[in-house]
Amino acid sequence: MEVKLQKQDVWQRVAPFMVIAIIVAIYLPTFVGLSAQWTQWDESLSHAYPLLLWFLVLLYKVGPLCHARQNLWIDLLLAIGLVVVSICWFLFNTIQIKILEQLILLPLLFLALAFAFGVKTLWQLRFLLLMPVFALPIWDYLNNALVELASAVVGEMVRMIRIPALIDGSSIFIPSGHIMIADGCSGLRYLIISLALGYTISYLNGYREKGLMLSLLIAGALGLLANWIRIFVLILVGYYTEMQSSLMEDHETFGWIVFALICFPAIYFAPVIKRVQATTGVAGESLGFKRVLLLTLLLMPGFLMGKLVAATNDTTAPTYSLGDIGFVSHTSSLPLPPSLPAARLTRKFIAPNNIYLQINQYIPQTPRDRLVPYIARQYDSQFWLQESVKVIVVGGKKVRVEQLRQKSGLKRVIQAQWFDVGGYTTATVAQAKLLQIPAVLSGKQYFSVFTLQAECMQLDCDKTLQSLLHFSESIQ
Repeated sequence: MEVKLQKQDVWQRVAPFMVIAIIVAIYLPTFVGLSAQWTQWDESLSHAYPLLLWFLVLLYKVGPLCHARQNLWIDLLLAIGLVVVSICWFLFNTIQIKILEQLILLPLLFLALAFAFGVKTLWQLRFLLLMPVFALPIWDYLNNALVELASAVVGEMVRMIRIPALIDGSSIFIPSGHIMIADGCSGLRYLIISLALGYTISYLNGYREKGLMLSLLIAGALGLLANWIRIFVLILVGYYTEMQSSLMEDHETFGWIVFALICFPAIYFAPVIKRVQATTGVAGESLGFKRVLLLTLLLMPGFLMGKLVAATNDTTAPTYSLGDIGFVSHTSSLPLPPSLPAARLTRKFIAPNNIYLQINQYIPQTPRDRLVPYIARQYDSQFWLQESVKVIVVGGKKVRVEQLRQKSGLKRVIQAQWFDVGGYTTATVAQAKLLQIPAVLSGKQYFSVFTLQAECMQLDCDKTLQSLLHFSESIQ
């Protein structure tokens, strides 16, 4: 009898890992994509594997988990939820919206564990089960905002000590050189790791919701502060050594030393609350084979739909009318060539008054190709500064208009840009990603980027802008 109880105890400890293994096996393509990001050791998710290993250790420690009996209607709602979320995964995977495809793993995990062990057990483990969110790439969307924040804070710090410097956006010009607060200087890695540490400490110390939120606020502030101090010290070193210090070229280790000096004392002095052991022993029984099999079947619809539905990839590139206002084919590049992924077809035109037009067209060649490719910042922020940006409705379509200025110079470029996703037009990449859904379902799998540009050598670029909008209206 004692041996049987021991075997049951071992099974109840292993059961949650079996549920996780089933999810990984069924949704393997998503995990393969994530693993590629997790192994980029110099990027924002380089901490993911240690964090996930620690998560699994903590999950093992809260066991053994029993299947808590619950109302049949709750099981039915959980089953419906699993099927719906599985189909959503198929949709995001098919149209290559990677961030949503990856984020949906969390509700899949929550619903699967709730179905396997009960809603009460899920609620008791809610703090622990949210820990993997720090291993998902959703944080990358904060990078540009963090660069702007770091530029503003560090720029003000430089002004306060009265160093002779020209601060232009994210660039700081000192007498001996140029210091650029680039994307890698946003402090995103420090922020995520400090938040993950704060969350882990909160969980281990038994903080409840209010304590957890306060801990995350402090952890996030310390992570950002570490990055600001790192950049500020580098500016001082660059100024007093006339940019000759080796620290100006290789400051990775220095950054982590600053981070440790600021964050480790906070970890040490974090208040400890006597932790109440999670009551995972909710009245219930060992997870049965039938429920595991049923759970597996409920997780399968999205996977099976992905195998049965093959994305069409035989759509030809559409043709567009450029109106009758003088566009002619041209070989020259735009005044400020945008950084766009390689297109299947690129066409260039020029019109009177040196209005340049470039059309980049993309068509997936295989089911794994993205309809809307990844489009990052389209200009080099080391040399160009965005002075203004707005979305205007022109000729029945939304157009994104930007005014860009060359740093430490007078050259300005006005750019009007919009996207055509399977016949649906939009002015932003985010909306283009969402428009992939009707485009794929309608079978029109093409994506076109329209970029109109003109130079403006004056402070007032209104005339140039109006000309650009006039030409935008003629393109259909």
